[in-house]
Amino acid sequence: MNQDFEGLATHTCLKKAFAKEAGTSNRYLYFAKIAEIEGSPEAAQVFRDLAESSICNSHGTLDFLKRVGDPETDLAIGETDRNLTSAISAETEEYSEIYPLMQEAIKREGFLDIANWLQTLAKQKKVHVEKLKNALAQFNQLHGK
Repeated sequence: MNQDFEGLATHTCLKKAFAKEAGTSNRYLYFAKIAEIEGSPEAAQVFRDLAESSICNSHGTLDFLKRVGDPETDLAIGETDRNLTSAISAETEEYSEIYPLMQEAIKREGFLDIANWLQTLAKQKKVHVEKLKNALAQFNQLHGK
């Protein structure tokens, strides 16, 4: 049996499954917040329970994907130093390339409030990169790397 499925349909399917489960968990946490605000704690709990299940599903999918790399960056993941490096790469791409391009397109369409939101996200991503770099340096120092 081929354990190296990089570039195969299996790889694409696992990436999609991970993205769907990760997105579902975040949507359901948002829905839970809304249900709480609207005074529906029972519905909120259902959403939180389903979000937790989706998180577990996404983690299980990542267990398979780590054989071939991070579904976002395609960099090696699994150990903390690799995970930090992959996270640095993803966050850097988001603040330096992805969000600025989105922001330009959204500005052209006249949605300045949304463009400003993406600018805020990009600034936050820059802060995330610095935190991740510090964590990687600390990890490497502690582990003699």
